[in-house]
Amino acid sequence: MDSVLHWFTLGLALLGTLAVGICVHELLHLVPLHLADIDYAIRLLPEGESASETGSTTGPATWTSLQSALTSGLVRVEVTRVPSETPDWLLRVAAALPLVLALPLVLVGAGVVPDPLTTGDHLAAVVLIAVTGCGLPSPADWSVVWHGSKRLRDE
Repeated sequence: MDSVLHWFTLGLALLGTLAVGICVHELLHLVPLHLADIDYAIRLLPEGESASETGSTTGPATWTSLQSALTSGLVRVEVTRVPSETPDWLLRVAAALPLVLALPLVLVGAGVVPDPLTTGDHLAAVVLIAVTGCGLPSPADWSVVWHGSKRLRDE
């Protein structure tokens, strides 16, 4: 029974860390955008493209919200206006800033903090892996890093 409770605790820690980490990932985009006075919108439980394309709006609202959260995230940041004087590097930094969530893994690799895998701390290992995963840029983030500033100005 102790083993089942241990795995259940690890699973809850993983899901909780992922939920919070994904929100932090999206909100980290706001730091440079806010400092540069770029207009943006924050959407909680945004509508996913998959639900609107298929027209599957007949289900209950909670099921639609759950599908949307799984397919398009819990939080979405959308840039609505970019001033013409905004430098391209600022948009690229805003897109790549969630990489700071991988900093704990870098600190473990550098030996600054103890490695939870070698110490046997399963909970810390699960949280470390989940936070690092949340720091990975999405395809939309990479699109902005490479050529998004041009696309945003064309719209």
